[in-house]
Amino acid sequence: MTKDNNLFVENTKHIADRLFKKLFPIMRSITGPGFRESAKIGLETFEISATEKKISSGSKVFDWKIPAEWDVQEAWVKNSEGKTIIDFKNSTLEVLNFSSAFEGVVGKEELLDHLHTIPKRPEWIPYRTSYYENNWGFCCKHSLITSSEFSEPFQVKIDSTKKIKNGSLYWYEATHKGLSKDTIIISTYICHPSLANDNLSGFITALALFKNIMSKQTRFTYKLVIVPETIGALAFLHSYKKKNRIRAGFVVTTTAGRDPLGVKKTYQGNHWLDKIALKVCSEIDPKSFAYNFAPDGSDERQYSAPEFRIPTISITNSKYHEYDEYHTSADDLSYISINNFCKNLEAHINVINRIERNVIPKKIYPKHKGEFQLGKRNLFPNIGGGTYQKVSDVNSVNISQKHIDAYSWLMHLIDGKTSVLEMAEISGIEFDLIYESLVLFKSKGIIKFS
Repeated sequence: MTKDNNLFVENTKHIADRLFKKLFPIMRSITGPGFRESAKIGLETFEISATEKKISSGSKVFDWKIPAEWDVQEAWVKNSEGKTIIDFKNSTLEVLNFSSAFEGVVGKEELLDHLHTIPKRPEWIPYRTSYYENNWGFCCKHSLITSSEFSEPFQVKIDSTKKIKNGSLYWYEATHKGLSKDTIIISTYICHPSLANDNLSGFITALALFKNIMSKQTRFTYKLVIVPETIGALAFLHSYKKKNRIRAGFVVTTTAGRDPLGVKKTYQGNHWLDKIALKVCSEIDPKSFAYNFAPDGSDERQYSAPEFRIPTISITNSKYHEYDEYHTSADDLSYISINNFCKNLEAHINVINRIERNVIPKKIYPKHKGEFQLGKRNLFPNIGGGTYQKVSDVNSVNISQKHIDAYSWLMHLIDGKTSVLEMAEISGIEFDLIYESLVLFKSKGIIKFS
C-alpha cells in the first residue's frame, strides 16, 4: 500500500473509533428515524454527499411489499413488585425489532410466549426481528427468567408505531464518476441496533473506502449504496435504471471481528474479482481464507439473483453466522478489533487499486508489430549478450532487473485481449510488477490501456 493510503488508514482509525461509539446506541430498523439518523451521521463524518432515496410503505417491489415506517418510544416489563426488569432504554436489543404496540397485564405463561432468550448463553441478549408479521415481544437474558425477579403478574408496555400512511423506506446513494460508465457498487447496510461487528463495522468500512476512492481519478465509476438489508437492496435494484452497467460489487459487512481476513467469493467463484481479492488478502494476512458462495448471507443474495447476476464479494473479519456473538448483545464495542478494522479497510483499498490497474494493454498499430526495440527507448541495456545485467546499465531510467525480466513475457502477451491479472497468472510474475512495466511501455508511446 502506498504511503498516502497508509496515512489514510491510520487517520481513519481514530475517526472510526469515535463513530462506533456514537452510532452504537441508536435504535435502528429497516425503516424509521434511527436508520436515517445513522446514515446521515456517517455520511457527514466522512464528508460524502449522497442522494436520499425513498419508496412509500405499501409499494410493491418485485415479490415484496415495502413495510411500514417503525418507531418505538417505550418498551418495558415490570414484575409483581413494580420493578422494571426489561427496558429497551437499557439496550435497544431488549425489544423485538419492529414489535407491534401492546399494553396490559399478563401472567408468566403468556409473557414467556413473547420473550426471546439464548438458553446456552444465559447472560447474552438475542437480536430478533418481526418485520413482516405483527407480533409484540421482548428479548432478554435467559438468566432473568430463571431468577426470583421474574415474578408475575407483569405489567407490559410497548409504545411503538407502524405508519403505513405517509411512511417510507429510505436508502442513500453516492456516485464517484470514473472515465468509464462501467460501475462497481459498494453496498452496505445500517439497519441493526447495537451490534458492532455485524452492521456498524461494514457501514463504517464502506464509508471510509468510498472516501478514499473519491480522492482519485478512476477508470470505473463507483456507487456507494447504503440500504436496509434485503428489502433495501431490492428497492435499489428495482429503481436503478443502469443495472446493465454494473460490472461487479462489494457487500461490505462484518469487517472488525477477531478472526483473520475471509473472502466470501462471488457466485461464479473464479471471477476476476475473486482472484484479486484472494491474492490481496493473502498478502496482507497469511492466515486469510475463502468462503465458497452460498445464497444464505447478506445482500449478495439479491445482487447475484438470476435476474441480475452481479458478481459481488465480501471481505470480512468474523463473517455473519461464523462467530458465537453474532446477533447477540455480546457483539458489542468490546468484541470488535479496531486493528482488524484497519487491516480490513487496507484490504478493500488494495483490491480497488488492483481493480483499477487491471487494464488490457494494446499495441499502437500499425507501427509497432513484433517485439519492441526497448534499447532505443532507454528501457533495456545498450550492451547486449549478458545475463542478469546490472540495473545501472539501463541508462537513466529508474528500472529494476525484475522489470527487465518481465519484458519478454509482456511482449509475448500484449495482444489487446489479455488483462494484467491474466498476464500475472500466465507468467507467474507479480501483478504490480506487470503493471509497473506496462506503465513504462505506455510512457514511451508504444502501448495504450483500455
